[in-house]
Amino acid sequence: MSIIIGADIGTSNIKVIAFKNDKEVLLSEISSCTTIQSSSGRVEQDPELVLRSVNRLLKKVIAQLHDKPVAGICFSAAMHSIIAIDDHNKPLTHAILWGDTRSMLQCNRLKENGMAEKLYLQTGVPLHPALPLCKIMWMKENVPGIFEQACKFISLKEYFFFQWFGKYIVDHSIAGATGMQDIHRLQWSETALHAAGIREEQLSRIVPVTHAETQLTGWYRKYFGMENIPFIIGSSDGCLANTGSGVFNADEAALTIGTSGAVRTTVSAPALNKEPTLFCYPLLKDVFIKGGAVNNGGNVLQWFAESFMDHKLPSESAYTLLVEQAHTVDGGANGLLFLPYLLGERAPVWDAAARGVFFGINHLHRQPHFIRAALEGVNYALYDVFRELTKHHDPVKTIYASGGFVQSGFWIQMVSDIFNKEVVVNDQADASATGAAMLGWYATGASKNFKPLSSSLKKGKTFYPDKEKHTTYMRQFAVFRSLYLALKNEFPKLQNL
Repeated sequence: MSIIIGADIGTSNIKVIAFKNDKEVLLSEISSCTTIQSSSGRVEQDPELVLRSVNRLLKKVIAQLHDKPVAGICFSAAMHSIIAIDDHNKPLTHAILWGDTRSMLQCNRLKENGMAEKLYLQTGVPLHPALPLCKIMWMKENVPGIFEQACKFISLKEYFFFQWFGKYIVDHSIAGATGMQDIHRLQWSETALHAAGIREEQLSRIVPVTHAETQLTGWYRKYFGMENIPFIIGSSDGCLANTGSGVFNADEAALTIGTSGAVRTTVSAPALNKEPTLFCYPLLKDVFIKGGAVNNGGNVLQWFAESFMDHKLPSESAYTLLVEQAHTVDGGANGLLFLPYLLGERAPVWDAAARGVFFGINHLHRQPHFIRAALEGVNYALYDVFRELTKHHDPVKTIYASGGFVQSGFWIQMVSDIFNKEVVVNDQADASATGAAMLGWYATGASKNFKPLSSSLKKGKTFYPDKEKHTTYMRQFAVFRSLYLALKNEFPKLQNL
């Protein structure tokens, strides 16, 4: 029996799942993460608290395996986090997360001086305040004392691997998400380093996603109660969600909605658009993940429930109540539209200044209409990414869905109707953790091939689109898209209000 542990370290939850015999789940554990947020655009986490949670879950899962042989532990992690580290290897800052928008000014400057296009062609990542590149520039200008003290700038996963093994290493998928890695050479970009104002030695050594470390420091050998088990560095949650959904063919796409959301497909070489609307991240030599992430997914429901219904999501009853209310309203929400840009937006508009907007309100609209419009708005934003993705790509026939939203058949059907595509949902464990396990089997040699591991993931319940509803949704989507364009230049005027 071959056991691989897949660990997915997200910004909302940490999931550790033990798999045996090619994706059969033995056991799983989950823990929530605390995020520090403020109206100033600050979104952070305490790296030490996250490390403790990861350690506890790993130890708990290992203990429950009762000395069964573990072939390896492979990691998935959220992208775009950055921590400044001093010369004693201590954090000078919290982990600044993807949703932090304080570097908007620095990002805009790179767009205005023409650097954004040059960097995109080299790194495969559109410029946005989410990128560590922009966050480092922000530190240099706003907290120069910390910037000057910093010996390293690292992500959360790099922080964990340093604690476990005493080495600063980063996989080339997480490195790709910094906006500072040359996607063609898989090395740090001199152009990006110059823009950030840092030296290459201030970043970790880039390694393949299959890279493994086995020599835990003495304290951790005792803590976990094991020795020489490979800790495989793994990849980003986005790349591994594609892998865990089994998406490798040109006519397939993966759609994920958790706190945020994304639509992605798999290509065999770096694929960049003429316009910097989508990202492209490396996974393996002939596996690259192309697509776009949106900032606003399940967090929109949480915001609505907490702000207008006195509920605290993710409570299952509160989540169910929202979806049930939306179900009472016809598609199109009686002409009510919602731009879901509560945290600005990434793909395809890459506009950190964007705001949320309810549009088309009349005296007949009640709470269920607003909930329905909010759900539809999240889906329209993802459909906007999908349209951009398929503009220069083979037609997509099937979408494989993952993330917290798959609990709701109503929501999945809405996606199928809006996208006008078959949507497949299977009962596998968390897609990113599953993808980490698949990568782990491949990295340890338990599987000689990577892509064939996806075959068993293609089975699941299929949702088929309703053509009439799709027509209704497309009328609404046309207004949704034109509404953003009409308001685009107005959003920045609200920044200091």
